[in-house]
This record gives sequence, C-alpha cells and structure tokens, in this order.
Amino acid sequence: MDDQSITGRAYHLLRAQIIGCELKPGSRLNISSLQSNLSLSQAAVREALSRLTAEGLVEIERHRGFRVAPVSASGFRELTEACITVELPLIRSAIANGDLEWERQLVSAYHRAAQTLQQVVAGDEGIDAYSNERQNFYEVLLSPCENQWLLWSWRLLYAQNMRYRHMYFPLARVELEQLPRHAEIVQAVLKRDVDKVEKMATANYEQVMTAIEQAMTADVQDSGQRRPKRRKAA
Repeated sequence: MDDQSITGRAYHLLRAQIIGCELKPGSRLNISSLQSNLSLSQAAVREALSRLTAEGLVEIERHRGFRVAPVSASGFRELTEACITVELPLIRSAIANGDLEWERQLVSAYHRAAQTLQQVVAGDEGIDAYSNERQNFYEVLLSPCENQWLLWSWRLLYAQNMRYRHMYFPLARVELEQLPRHAEIVQAVLKRDVDKVEKMATANYEQVMTAIEQAMTADVQDSGQRRPKRRKAA
C-alpha cells in the first residue's frame, strides 16, 4: 500500500468510528493512540484528521490538538434546517429526472432498509446495518439529481445527521412506527407528486428533530441529577 492508500484507509476508519459514535462527540483524539489502534502511521492519521476537520466531524483546538466535534440540541436544529434546505431541491431534481430503472432500484432499496430496521429493533441486527441500508436508499433516491455540488453538500450534512441518530437507539423504534408513512412517501415519489413528498419529508425531519431534542434534554437533566452536590463550607 502506498502512502495515499494508507491515508485513505485511516480516513474511512476514523470517519466510520466518529459517525457511529465509537469515538464520542467532544472526546480528545490522541494521534499516537489512534495510530496504535489502527496500526497505521501517525502521518496517515494526522492527514485523515485534517480531512475530517474540513468535513466538520473533527475540530482543532489551539495548543490542544484534535477532538471529535461536539453535538448539541441547538446544533441539531440548525443541522436539520440545513438538511431540509439542501435535500428538497435534490428530491425535486431526482423526481424530474428519474426513469423506470431508478424506480425499481428505489423500491428495492426501500424494502431492504425497512426489513433491516425491523431486524434492528428486534435485536437481530446492529444499528450499523440499518444505517448502511438507509444511506443506500437515499443515495438511490437522489442519484438522478444533476447538481453534483448539492449532492456533495448533502453527503456532508447526512454524515453529521447520522452521528445524532447513532447516539439514540430508541429513535429506531420511532422510525419503525413511522414505516407506513415512509412507504407513503415512496409512493408519492413514484407518482411524481413533488408537493406531497416535500410536505411529508419536512414533517418527518421535524418529528426526528423533536425526538432527538427531547432525548438530549433528558440526558442533560439525568446528568444534573447524578452530579454530586457540593458541601457547604463550615
């Protein structure tokens, strides 16, 4: 393997660990430890972290090195607004340009994602399996779009979105309950009903946003209750 391929491997491994929350949001990233764990060179790890910084998944703190980008309820709301802004034009373009083969691939990708979600909630699959099928569905859905810059922007936002989803497994149960609505969205896409698709997709984002905001607020409250109280000075 040459240096570039080693760097690429480091990038993909670290990116997957960050999106999957194996590397926790806000945690410090020690290059020596990562290099040892991944069995790669420090130069490859450092270059990979620089690439991930450009994607917003990693931050650099002056005199303190790298850390995984933190998450917050307000940050997720802003992220959701950005996702909607970018995704809706992509969906409009995809519906306008998609052909019959695209429709077949879309239906197949949806069924795989739905079946995998059911297996995840039942405990027969890990959340990563659903994440992969969910992303494949969206890649198929948006593939007819002609604006590659929008697609590039969407992929950056999607990676950030999946970090929040990985933090809250109960969200999978919420999505399972919404499978009939998701199926209705797919049918609206096939019927080329752009207005209905946009309305339902926006409502779906808002529901997920509410669920994650509530979960993050509950985490903060639980953390505050567990924090030991300081004793008053005598």
